[in-house]
Amino acid sequence: MSRTVDRSIELDDRLDGGLSRVGAGEEPQKALDRQRVEVRYGRQIYTWSDLERAVLVEIGKFRTLDEADVRRVFYGGLERPFHRDRSHLIAQGLVQRRSISVGKNREVRRVVVLTKRGKRLLQAQRAVGTNQALYAGFVKPAEASHDASVYAMYEAEAARLTDGGNIVRRVVLDFDFKRAVYAELNRPGDYASSAYKQRQAELAARNNLPVVDGKIALPDLRIEYETPEGDTRHLDLELATEHYRPSHMRSKAAAGFKLYGVNSTSRGRRAQWEGRELTAGVLAL
Repeated sequence: MSRTVDRSIELDDRLDGGLSRVGAGEEPQKALDRQRVEVRYGRQIYTWSDLERAVLVEIGKFRTLDEADVRRVFYGGLERPFHRDRSHLIAQGLVQRRSISVGKNREVRRVVVLTKRGKRLLQAQRAVGTNQALYAGFVKPAEASHDASVYAMYEAEAARLTDGGNIVRRVVLDFDFKRAVYAELNRPGDYASSAYKQRQAELAARNNLPVVDGKIALPDLRIEYETPEGDTRHLDLELATEHYRPSHMRSKAAAGFKLYGVNSTSRGRRAQWEGRELTAGVLAL
């Protein structure tokens, strides 16, 4: 249940008509409604705009997002509208933010996550399909930084897919696969080698995952999409950092995953996203 709420929005925020996903430095597009509406959940009433709802969905799908990515992707890099909406969502208890230190140089990243309340509200409003997982709460800093970096990889591939006329239907994180795969593999039962291998093969086939060197290979991210012809396909991606061993990279490439690389700097600056595909070179290592 929702109704429109009158909200004054400053003209110099350049939010006439709302914003859609835009590139850094680009003029915001007039696609998403700028008006906030009241949304009732239980005894509580919340307010959000189409843009704020889209931001909440994206945060929930990827578990953790870097604030810089949210500002760049949804607000075209504009500070004031981003800060205003972020404060509005935090004040309602839908989003939390935190500064985390990661890496040898203690790089600081400011990240945002959904609260449990934010996740429940999105689910109650059916903001995503029933098969799309949403996450709430903080994970340990190393995982949070990894999740935030995975998003840049998603952006690169999602843009390529949509440019080709495909429609992204769902994203699946490695956490989803680990939960499904390990829970099944570790269930009580016959642990004889043949029985375990059979269960492993069945589980891999059920999740469209390959078995490499006796193990089910899990991608960092799966993008499920629909082609212009209406076919359902998926793309498995892996984010390779400087900590990856050559053998690890080879096994991921052998699994058919598309690898992308991130290089960190030696001056304590944030790791720079390269957007380069590594698969072709990895096999020669």
